[in-house]
Amino acid sequence: MEKNVTKDTIFLTLMQLTTQILSLILNIFITRMLGSENLGLMSLIYAFFTFAIIISNGNIFVSTSRFVAEEKGKKEGCPQKIFRYSLTFSLILSITSAVIVFIMARPISTNIIKNPECITAVRMLALSLPAAALGSCIKGYFHANRKVIIPAVSEAAAFLIKSFIMAVSAGILIPQNMISVYTAIAISTICSEVSCLIILLASLPEKKFSEHSKASVSFGKYICKLIPIILNSYIPCILSTANDALVPVTLRQSGCNTSEALSYYGIFEAVVLPVIFFPSMLLSCLSMILVPEISKHRLSGEKFKNLDLISDVISKTIIYSIFIVSILATYGNEIGSLVSNESSAGKMIALLSPVIPFIYLEIVLEGIIKGLGKHSFSSLNYLAEYIVRISVLLICVPLMGFYGIAVSYYMSNIACNIARIIVISKTYDIRFTFSGYLLTPLISIIVSWQISSMLRAVLHLDSLHIILQIASYIIISLSVYMFTLKSLKNTFKISKDISGL
Repeated sequence: MEKNVTKDTIFLTLMQLTTQILSLILNIFITRMLGSENLGLMSLIYAFFTFAIIISNGNIFVSTSRFVAEEKGKKEGCPQKIFRYSLTFSLILSITSAVIVFIMARPISTNIIKNPECITAVRMLALSLPAAALGSCIKGYFHANRKVIIPAVSEAAAFLIKSFIMAVSAGILIPQNMISVYTAIAISTICSEVSCLIILLASLPEKKFSEHSKASVSFGKYICKLIPIILNSYIPCILSTANDALVPVTLRQSGCNTSEALSYYGIFEAVVLPVIFFPSMLLSCLSMILVPEISKHRLSGEKFKNLDLISDVISKTIIYSIFIVSILATYGNEIGSLVSNESSAGKMIALLSPVIPFIYLEIVLEGIIKGLGKHSFSSLNYLAEYIVRISVLLICVPLMGFYGIAVSYYMSNIACNIARIIVISKTYDIRFTFSGYLLTPLISIIVSWQISSMLRAVLHLDSLHIILQIASYIIISLSVYMFTLKSLKNTFKISKDISGL
């Protein structure tokens, strides 16, 4: 993997690590101050706002980062003009979306969120949509130019502002009935999006270009090229929102009352999923960087650079995700107890741990597929994934309750990530063999688990505080895992050399 990709990934990961830790702490605080039912209500309105953000910006971050990077890879391109196209498009789409959401606030609150009290909050959230879209566009421009520090700093500042407002609201204002949960979410969102945009605008370089400079495409053709990318965000967004809305409904069908259904939904969205996805921040950062990097190499004809990069990324993702599985399978219940008082959270974390390699592979595979320009396949694959997930959800949750959600994740992630791997392997003729990608990490993790479990008993780690216990186990397990991986790779290399003689 190229050094600049690794450096940018490490920096973004450190920034996200800090915000994710603070986010988990904030969720714990809100759960204890307001209860898991209110956490469920917050998760529902955040799901709606995420939906509105995606619809209003049309995946402009990916579009800008990809097309500006491609324009930079051309001999006579004009990246600045492509960026201007992106800004114009994002303003038109986001302002239109904001007006529609503002006008439709009452039916949205009554029929979708199922709470008329949040009409004012929905109208306030509508005002933040243009700022969010412009911010996404500018972040894409910075990523295309390999300047990841500024977007990361702006996101961190926005997160801190949002977290501070929510913490004060949950600790003081909401318990004293000074504001509602919905109003707190709206105010914190507006303040965070506006502050993020101000930082990004202030950081834009003053690059001037001639009005007569020609980009490789006109604005009309640029919009046509955006359509597959827009659909690639709309399809999973709409289906994901439908899936989220169905979770409380199917939980009630399993025998839960409304309060219990919202509570379970809040635990899954605000505790289980953040824990599962917490270690994937490294891969999320890498995926953002892969889109412009692969696009640039593809347009400049550097196929072998892409081939090495893709193969290396997939191999390292599998190695990393298998290690995370071992940790969450061993300490999932304890980690769930640390972040939530609900025992079901820990059980669900441990239950979902085996599907983590597929969840994490999806993150990097989608970055690769978008970099290859295969947005149409990505959209169809997401469509298939959510059809499977929703179908299984509708069948299994009424029968199995809370744990039916895990079955839906297993079925959808396994099937659709196999499809992604097949497409990438056909594009670059990469052979994803069991022995080449899975055998070594699987043997290594089994050895690591056996030795770490033995040392845990010998060193009496169970007598330590649970946080120290988990930390000690991770250090021991990771050390044994990496040593075994390196030893096995050297052994296989020596065996190949001998057989070659």
